[in-house]
Amino acid sequence: MKKSAIITALIATTLSITHAHAKKEPKISGLELQQMQSKDIEGSKEIVFGAVMSVFQDAGYRIQAADKDTGLITGLGSTSGKVTYNLFMGFGKSKKTPIVSAYIEQIGPGITRVRINFVMGKLKSTIYGAGAQDEEPILDPIVYQEAFEKIDQAVFLRASMATTAPAPAAAAIAPLVDQTTVAAPPIQ
Repeated sequence: MKKSAIITALIATTLSITHAHAKKEPKISGLELQQMQSKDIEGSKEIVFGAVMSVFQDAGYRIQAADKDTGLITGLGSTSGKVTYNLFMGFGKSKKTPIVSAYIEQIGPGITRVRINFVMGKLKSTIYGAGAQDEEPILDPIVYQEAFEKIDQAVFLRASMATTAPAPAAAAIAPLVDQTTVAAPPIQ
């Protein structure tokens, strides 16, 4: 009886390890990752930074930190969770949170490089507490292509608004003074 239980446990362990290795995505090189995540955009750092911020917010990310001087932006997406059950630990909860970061740098006059990184944060908790959060990189090139297309559109709109903005009229800037107002006599 004990031998059959041990053999069954070994087979189950082997199958789960094999399954875990089978579903891993193929490794990509650092250069391939950089090419997928980076793009040079025509525009100033100020315009591109604002465009990236607005695209992330339009996509539903809550901006956690942004610094125009360093060019860093980080954001979190909406969390989705589900109840889980483990025979040994009992009921728990599993959460997935999309995380985005961007690095924006001016590399030449009128050329700005943007590198974005999407990951899926995974947090599992049980009745005994939460475990460490794991992060799984999103390596689908289509996700990055679509993000860069939206950033390009936002840069175009911002650049066209900056060049066609009307100069403020002098009358609008000058304070309005009512000529009919008479000062009250001083109180004695």
